[in-house]
Amino acid sequence: MEDTALEQYLILANGARGRAAVALVQQAISNPHLFHFGELIDHENIAALDGSAETKGWLDLLKIFAFGTYAEYKANSANLPPLDDAQALKLKQLTVVSLACDSKVIPYDVLLTALELKDTRTLEDCIIEGMYAGLFGGKLDQKTKEFHVTETAGRDSKPGELSEMISVLKAWVEAAEDTSTKISDKIAYAEKAQDLEGARVKELQGKVDEVKKNSAGDMDGVQGAGHGEGMDMDDVGRPKSRPKTRHPSANAPSLRH
Repeated sequence: MEDTALEQYLILANGARGRAAVALVQQAISNPHLFHFGELIDHENIAALDGSAETKGWLDLLKIFAFGTYAEYKANSANLPPLDDAQALKLKQLTVVSLACDSKVIPYDVLLTALELKDTRTLEDCIIEGMYAGLFGGKLDQKTKEFHVTETAGRDSKPGELSEMISVLKAWVEAAEDTSTKISDKIAYAEKAQDLEGARVKELQGKVDEVKKNSAGDMDGVQGAGHGEGMDMDDVGRPKSRPKTRHPSANAPSLRH
């Protein structure tokens, strides 16, 4: 819904100049479904409002709605157009978005000061309406007097922030690529070490197999030699009795005198 609304304002901006551009800004900051204004600020006909003292304040106000806070508006209110109640509420809710981007737990005292509200009931109503609008999500803890943020929309980038963000992202990409290279080197080293270990184990296994083969051959020779020189065995594996050798004199005739 927001994209559709913004697209419509950008189309209208093509033919809006001077007071017509001012009227477009008024409609944009009042629209309950539009919370991002960066593309509108960059449109040449809206940017041209900066060239006239009569219309400059409207461009400055649009910028505050894009990336400013309610406190900034109050600090420069003498040079800015006045806000009606709906516009003021919207800017306060956008201020909560900025606070939620910096901290996930926001004390009521901080919110009351930032939004210039006097009581917690009004504060809670402001936050609840912001949740229904989809600007942020979370839980209001009335016991601890804190707003616990679970999710939040973003704000438009301030001038210069985009370049800074690009620099940060480039540094992150370079660091990620460096880490990826180091990880790839470690993986390659590990794979090489694994291959070398596999070859060593294979070589060692070959030596073990050779020793086993030679040992088996030696045992066969020993067993063969043992069977050739051993005593004869009977059918049940007992040694056979050797035939008794008779003494040569046993069969000799006796001499009698």
